[in-house]
Amino acid sequence: MKVWNTECRIYIILGLSILLILSTDILVFNSLLDIPATRSIVLNSVKEDNKVYHDAPIPIIDGIDSDIISVYNHCTLHLNASRSYSRNGDIVKFVWQVNGDGFFYGKTLDLKIDEKIDGISVDKLPIIYVLLTVVDEKGFAGAKEILIRVLPDRLYLSKGELSIKKENDMERVALHPLSGTTLTYMLPESMDFPPCRIKLNMDIRRGIISKIFRVELYGLTEDGDSVKIGEKKYFLINRGDIEAYGEIEKNNRFKGFQIRIKGFSLKKIEIDYSNSYIEFSAQA
Repeated sequence: MKVWNTECRIYIILGLSILLILSTDILVFNSLLDIPATRSIVLNSVKEDNKVYHDAPIPIIDGIDSDIISVYNHCTLHLNASRSYSRNGDIVKFVWQVNGDGFFYGKTLDLKIDEKIDGISVDKLPIIYVLLTVVDEKGFAGAKEILIRVLPDRLYLSKGELSIKKENDMERVALHPLSGTTLTYMLPESMDFPPCRIKLNMDIRRGIISKIFRVELYGLTEDGDSVKIGEKKYFLINRGDIEAYGEIEKNNRFKGFQIRIKGFSLKKIEIDYSNSYIEFSAQA
């Protein structure tokens, strides 16, 4: 009887051990079954992130439709983000960051452009980085970044070329009274010119004897076409500054400029390149 009781205890202990092992396996199996649930939570969190992104406010800067724009040096660029909006309610904060140099707050920003320009090749032109961040009343934020390429506001004429530095040089040019005389000044590479007012100044030292002296300014496109920018008529004797005014009315890509002179002179005229240039200024 004692032996049977002892065997019973052994069987009971073994049974409990088996149940403990089985229960442990069940827990492990259940934990394995929980993996998809965990993944589902992760997917839900991604969906939540997408929802946050979808609800982010939309920053808008008036007049800027691309990520890269070009402006002329020594101008003031007015940036207006007041049309930014959010599906969650009002925009409560506007933050501007320029080249990482501190923060500016408000719906608008007047950015004064004053950069040192070392050359007129596109890869040498200064770039200004602007980041606009808008925050709505629920704390959601949206951002927009733009790159501002700074163009020279004055290009000096030289023999057949344009430069950012004036040259103390002269050129003698013969005037053809019937066909006119064409002077061509090329850029190192084609450049995008946004709308602007433009001024041509040529310093004629001597040689003009003409009742009517007409000067026309053209931009040269990559396709070989010429776009008329401005013209002016003069009455000049011997010497003087010739000025012609015009406008680039829309974005144009030019590879150079052409000056066409019509008039009569008994001898060659002399152009002083130290005071001859094309000047660009932003439209009001």
